[in-house]
Amino acid sequence: MKKMLSVALVMAVVNVFGNTGNELSEQPANETIIKFVPTVAVLSFEGRSREFENDNAGKSVAELLSVGLMNAGVNTIERAELDKALGELHLSAIGLVDSDSQVKLGRMIGAKILITGSIFKSGDKTFIVAKIIGTETSRVVGASVNGRNAPTDMVSELKKKVCALLEQRGNALLPAPLTQKSVRDNLAATIKGKQRKVFVKISENINIPAYDPAAQTEIENLLLALGFDVVANRSDAQYAIIGEAFAENAGSYGKFVAAAARIELKVTEVKDEKLLASGAQKERIAGASYQLVAKEAIAQAALRLAGELFRVLK
Repeated sequence: MKKMLSVALVMAVVNVFGNTGNELSEQPANETIIKFVPTVAVLSFEGRSREFENDNAGKSVAELLSVGLMNAGVNTIERAELDKALGELHLSAIGLVDSDSQVKLGRMIGAKILITGSIFKSGDKTFIVAKIIGTETSRVVGASVNGRNAPTDMVSELKKKVCALLEQRGNALLPAPLTQKSVRDNLAATIKGKQRKVFVKISENINIPAYDPAAQTEIENLLLALGFDVVANRSDAQYAIIGEAFAENAGSYGKFVAAAARIELKVTEVKDEKLLASGAQKERIAGASYQLVAKEAIAQAALRLAGELFRVLK
């Protein structure tokens, strides 16, 4: 992966492995510098004038822009994966403006940034307007090109402008890193553990030997901080949180190694085996060593997903 975005997206690692539920910190325990790798999904552009309403110009622009960004060193989502996710969520690739839909799509495919836009004619000129959207922040920046050429002939110029914006303002589009404390504080207003018992079992694989599993550690400490009791036997628990997490090498990002992680969780009421909530989350992080970034990517994914799923434990 090339050096693009490398300055704007530097951030401190969030590592609270080994804390107990009563020792949550607002500051990173590990001062190693890592980078979130911004993953981009390009949606079809909307034809907003008669000339482009019924042709494939918007889809062609999106496909060419996605390839151009990939060749420029931006981590992009493949079209097939994007289309599959849109189908499963029953969403349209055109006009995806609802923030909840953006978050759901971003979480499913692991995209922190969506690019969509429109094509229209004004006078004898064609305009392409791109909106660059942070899926979890709803922040938006824009880029546009215009000319008398066909839309597909203007994609190269648009790609340069999008790359420049990602480098200059990409950090503002990304969510802040999570800590156990930040997630606990967000949930604490509505979630009170009251010593209710929870069983946690999350398998983890990062393709190399590793101790202190990241996902299980994060989830257990978060539950303790919310006032739950974590128990060793499922039969003793009121709730069970079951899942799996894995990470793999995702190549390089500038001078760093990158890891892509995914976690899937189910929250179940043990007595009647009732499924209360389920979901998945992806993260991609780069840093100095694979083991570090693999575990951090899993930890961030676990915290972000827990912040959503744990709301059923009222």
